[in-house]
Amino acid sequence: MKKIIFILLLSILSLTSFAIPLNNMDKAGNVTLPNIELVDQYGKKHNLQDYKGKVVMINFWVSWCSDCQGEMPKVAELYKEYGENKKDLIILGVASPISKEYPNNKDRIGKKELLKYIADNNYIFPSLIDETGKTFAEYEIEEYPSSFIINENGHLRAYIKGAVSKEELKQNIDKVLTSIQK
Repeated sequence: MKKIIFILLLSILSLTSFAIPLNNMDKAGNVTLPNIELVDQYGKKHNLQDYKGKVVMINFWVSWCSDCQGEMPKVAELYKEYGENKKDLIILGVASPISKEYPNNKDRIGKKELLKYIADNNYIFPSLIDETGKTFAEYEIEEYPSSFIINENGHLRAYIKGAVSKEELKQNIDKVLTSIQK
């Protein structure tokens, strides 16, 4: 059975142009993503490893992306609906402001403007600020938005490339949450 699941997972990953290197896959077919240690717009430090035991959705976005602008309010709604990171689901955004030191970062605005953009648009869920672009590079983000849903053991369970509906995000989240409640 595990072999069938492994082959199925590999097939799905190859069809979706999976961006995360498959050398992060264990023998059971579980993909572990790179750790993230970044500070959010509120000054709070987040370490992905601290969320073991929880389901985590990570949404990579940029301010200039129209698909991101359409999806971000949905992510903010989900953040509220699922308990504002106080229950079994942690929702995190990741943004990468441009700077003199890092002119190749993905956003087109600097950190100060990005923080204002987040506040002005009422994106209240934690948006981690990837000032060096390291996290975007490690996750090989090429399309915006890109979302990853990780189970309670830190294994990738869904990779969503591009914008999707709120309902599709909920379906993916609920599928992973249901597995921890069994």
